[in-house]
Amino acid sequence: MNIPTTGIIGAVCGDIIGLPYELRADRTKDYHFPLKLNDFSDDTILTVAIAHWLLGERTEENLRENLLNYALRFRHKNVWGTGFQTWFESGGTLDCTGVASNGAAMRVAAIGYASNDLQEVMRLAEMSARMTHNSDEAARGAEAVAVAVLMARTGHRKEEVRDFLENWTGYDLHRRVEDIRPDYHFEILCDRCVPEGIICWLQSHTYEEAVRNAVSLGGDADTLAAIAGGIAAATPGMEVAPELAQPCFELLPDDFKEIVTNPLFNL
Repeated sequence: MNIPTTGIIGAVCGDIIGLPYELRADRTKDYHFPLKLNDFSDDTILTVAIAHWLLGERTEENLRENLLNYALRFRHKNVWGTGFQTWFESGGTLDCTGVASNGAAMRVAAIGYASNDLQEVMRLAEMSARMTHNSDEAARGAEAVAVAVLMARTGHRKEEVRDFLENWTGYDLHRRVEDIRPDYHFEILCDRCVPEGIICWLQSHTYEEAVRNAVSLGGDADTLAAIAGGIAAATPGMEVAPELAQPCFELLPDDFKEIVTNPLFNL
């Protein structure tokens, strides 16, 4: 099986590379890279769950089934946020109105490959968010990441992506990583995580630099790196280096590998 260096492997590698640094980053881009690639978290599990959904019927019922099946399969892993764990243990019946955390945005890289139509990508991203995070903020974050992936992979310049997202979301994407880093801390709210993840991609020239930027902020490192890495791997010329892609890919279960290598989710 060929190991991909573009597509949703970018979000997977970002999660795996960032996970050892969660809450432990020393706020520098010059950390040992990679530190310890030995596990994946909910970012990868749910990224693959969303991708699996997109390969079948793109209905709310199928979305709920995929999210529940993947979460319950890995319920033993100590990676789940309290709110999402409560949702899947309820069988997906919990009222999630008002939930604005970043879990809705960390898992949507595959949606940016699901269609070349901007409105369709937005629709799918919103559907995916409201299932578990029924708030305008969570939907906005999920749509922003999916749209960034779509625009990046279809050849839009970073400045075009930045300007479109700023005008549409209201995010301030003109900030610099160096200016964000000193006062940043662990954040799970979409509007305090998604813009920063996008900026980490905007202010990079390689996949590795995008992920280094994300980890250096000292926050929710795996999620920030999954967001930045997912967009980066969709950007022509920013593919994941094979020496990073291979060890991350080898950590995945065989069925995950089949989905990650599916032609739909690769450039």
